[in-house]
Amino acid sequence: MLVAKVDQVAHHYAPPCAASYTDRGLYFTLNPGRADRSVGSFVVRLTGPKAGTWNDYATGQYGDLLDLIRLNLGCSLVDALREARAFLGLNVADPALVRQREKSAAEAKARRLEAERQHAETRRRAADQAFALWLGAREGLRGTPVERYLADARGIDLGQLGRQPRALRYMPECYFRHTDPKTGEIIEARLPAMVALVSNRQGRGVALHRTYLQLKGGSWSKADLPASKKVLGDYAGHAIHIWRGQGPRGGKPASLWQAPGPLRVFIAEGIEDALSAAMLLPEARILAAISLSNMGGVTLPPTVDHVTLIADQDENEQARAQLDRAVVLHQTAGRRVSVWRNTRGGKDLNDALRAQLKGDAA
Repeated sequence: MLVAKVDQVAHHYAPPCAASYTDRGLYFTLNPGRADRSVGSFVVRLTGPKAGTWNDYATGQYGDLLDLIRLNLGCSLVDALREARAFLGLNVADPALVRQREKSAAEAKARRLEAERQHAETRRRAADQAFALWLGAREGLRGTPVERYLADARGIDLGQLGRQPRALRYMPECYFRHTDPKTGEIIEARLPAMVALVSNRQGRGVALHRTYLQLKGGSWSKADLPASKKVLGDYAGHAIHIWRGQGPRGGKPASLWQAPGPLRVFIAEGIEDALSAAMLLPEARILAAISLSNMGGVTLPPTVDHVTLIADQDENEQARAQLDRAVVLHQTAGRRVSVWRNTRGGKDLNDALRAQLKGDAA
């Protein structure tokens, strides 16, 4: 009976917030059982064979609608059953109570629909702004702080690749704003930045990744900021298309969604790791997912049958759970999955690249 009213149950015990939204039967909102600060990791399925189940991919929690009631109330299973019976009106047949529940459900649905409309409009405006900013940035990276940053701080020589990654551009004065979550202090600045286009399957820009830079001691590096990397727009399910690899005759290859299969795709978390992979494997197709939580959700064409996840040596329990989830998601989509981890010293692939360059120099 709860599953028959899954929409009402989900929005009552996992209430919508300003950023909540529903996408293809998946309801994203804040986890009602913890101090969740951002929408994205907690989801309730409203349709399909798994309707009524939920997951919090940030914590590894999952369950059904009774578990959702327990999560909301922090109660036992017995108390959750008692609450479920009350919610369904099984304890009392009072017509006034039934009407009140129906009214509350209708009001909750109206609030959700309005929240979804506002969220969709906010996403559209952010996507348009992100694409416009990227179009206004400098396309050629030669001689810019971006080229220097990648070479000085990351050991990445764009000249060795033979062509510049199309998604990357340079912005001399990129607006920065950050609010300290503890003090409320607002930091604003305009700094040089490496900007990267996050695109969807049609190649349309949906978000903009920004890496803020500074000149320090004669070399360019990430800026000393509370958050030197920021994203404008919603990048969930999308990626930065860093490198297409090589065409069948060594020329320019087709885009990921136009290339014939079978294809193998390498997915890194960050831009620098993705560029490092391009340096080491120039024939490979490489994406940057931006975050570990997005590595498993990147939308890929059916021609991709093998995915290699470029992982950090991260001992954090939450990070390991997110990587395991990414593996499962790609396997569920019918793809073979490989995981690469750095064993050459350091944390990530870029550390391995720089270690190799130092060894070659020695």
